[in-house]
Amino acid sequence: MKNYRMRKAARSLFIGFLIVIGFCYLNRIQISQKIIEVSSQADIVSIDKETDTPAEKGRLGRLGQLEYQGQNVITINNNKPSFSSNDLQVKSEGWQKLSSLDWLGRPHVANALLNQKLMPPSQKEKARERLTVNPPGYRTVRTGDKPSDWLYNRSHLIGYQFTGLNNEAKNLFTGTRQLNADSRNDAQSMVTFESEIADYLKISPDHYVCYQVEPFYRNVELIPRGVHMQAQSITDKTISFNVYIFNVQDGWQINSLNGQASRIRE
Repeated sequence: MKNYRMRKAARSLFIGFLIVIGFCYLNRIQISQKIIEVSSQADIVSIDKETDTPAEKGRLGRLGQLEYQGQNVITINNNKPSFSSNDLQVKSEGWQKLSSLDWLGRPHVANALLNQKLMPPSQKEKARERLTVNPPGYRTVRTGDKPSDWLYNRSHLIGYQFTGLNNEAKNLFTGTRQLNADSRNDAQSMVTFESEIADYLKISPDHYVCYQVEPFYRNVELIPRGVHMQAQSITDKTISFNVYIFNVQDGWQINSLNGQASRIRE
């Protein structure tokens, strides 16, 4: 009888252990993010570039380490895209390809061959679904009283207006309003370049644009330091740019590890 109870207890412990392991596996991304958030609750953390591994340094290059100097957008490679001749061929109809989420649930590089046929119907014909996916580091922080005065947006890598893809975690990252859709006069942001492409695509169904967007993170930070965008129209040179946009908000200090932010006092 005693041995039976011991075996029963051991079996119960084993089943409990399997349940815990299963729960941790299914929720591994949320658990990883929470550990990072909890471990960075103190002050705004500055990541020393020397802590990056050699492999990460090589992948990020200088883009991952650039510091914001008051200019939202800077050009890369003299504003010339780096697509290969093979990339700039229309072998099929338009398409988009998203990278898998990493172990922290962060999205990475997105590629697309954009064409008018991929574009969703206007919102007059079909209302756009409400965004509900919260990308890593996303928080609701007000910066003012206007409806659009939010510090963070759920920012698309491949813009909704190009393919209609909306609530897809692989396509959403936490971006500041200043990066995503800056409304200040003469300010440039992601929407500046997205609108340029969209206007071009709407002109003709024969227009194709090779497009790539990649967020750049440091170490285990949940919010990217910036986004690299490049595009090239295939049948002509109307669309051609290669830019890096900083994920910052003037007047705010952002903790890229967990999304916490505070207004800078002058």
